[in-house]
Amino acid sequence: MFLSRHNDGKLSRPRKAVALLSTALRTVMTDEEVDRPDTQRESSPGSEPSHGQRAPLPEGMSRNAWKREQKKQKWLEQKDARNKYKKEKKKQKKFEKRDQQRQQQQAHIECDHGEERKLENIIEGSDTGHMVKARKNDMVQLAPITILIDCGFDDLMTEKENLSLSAQVTRCYSENRRAAVPINMQITSFNGRLLERFDTALKQQYKHWKGISFSQSEYEVPESDEERGRIIYLSSDSDDTLTALEDNRIYIVGGIVDKGRYKGLCLNKANSQKIKTAKLPISEFIKISGRKVLTTNHVVEIMLKWVELRDWKQAFELVIPPRKQEGFESARLKRKREASLREEDSSNDTEDGKNSESSKEVPDE
Repeated sequence: MFLSRHNDGKLSRPRKAVALLSTALRTVMTDEEVDRPDTQRESSPGSEPSHGQRAPLPEGMSRNAWKREQKKQKWLEQKDARNKYKKEKKKQKKFEKRDQQRQQQQAHIECDHGEERKLENIIEGSDTGHMVKARKNDMVQLAPITILIDCGFDDLMTEKENLSLSAQVTRCYSENRRAAVPINMQITSFNGRLLERFDTALKQQYKHWKGISFSQSEYEVPESDEERGRIIYLSSDSDDTLTALEDNRIYIVGGIVDKGRYKGLCLNKANSQKIKTAKLPISEFIKISGRKVLTTNHVVEIMLKWVELRDWKQAFELVIPPRKQEGFESARLKRKREASLREEDSSNDTEDGKNSESSKEVPDE
């Protein structure tokens, strides 16, 4: 190492620092480390190899396989730390969500108090206040109509179809709770795999539902013709069509997801029990592309909308998905059609230009 010196023979400060650092490093190394053979200084398979050296590989293992094994081992060693981090993050999100819900509830409570004060002012300061109060009470009263979902087809459905039915039943309850005019709702034959799913995966939340009743047994068919005449089983295969939902009637909806495998299943069951059948007036008010069989929750939603609006056409248009309505064109198909029209227009313009050029008269020489 060449060190620069001043005229007086002393080292400059930067060079002197470098020299002192080199001396310190040589002092740190022990005689054992200096005299150790190269074979002993090779890094172990689990340690990082030194610069310019490669760690020895286990017998019969390629370097890529060894790297994958080391990566897997490192991932397993850090698994507990990752799980702890995820758990803490999940707990933090839970606290944040709880705080947000409390703030929303407080805002709703303040809003409700404000609405109640407004309503009280209207009732006290207006001659028609009793009408406003009556209208508010009517919104929370149940309509004198009962919808019964018959889930007695558990053995005819696959596991996937059973999961779909549980989601549809949940949707029916949710829509009835949010409806402007809710109705009485009953679930019968609530047993088998459907009950098992609600008890396990859905954590028995149905036990806290309000305005709905569950029965593990099948619905009872009255013996008298008069009582039996109050029951109508809805089926798309029926010859009769509903014109309106009448009060003090029980409308049975088949709780089954079968993708059209069983033709006339609900109709045959109702006929064997001597129960009237009817279908919704779909074809009279709206055109549907494909099969006219609706899901259980769509049938219930349509009936709820009719009770609110008293209009079949609006009920169908609000509930049935647009993709199932005839004449509906998705955004992708619309873009494709417009692109094809543009291509036709451009090709027609090109042909017109060629024809105009060919029609020109050649001048006489």
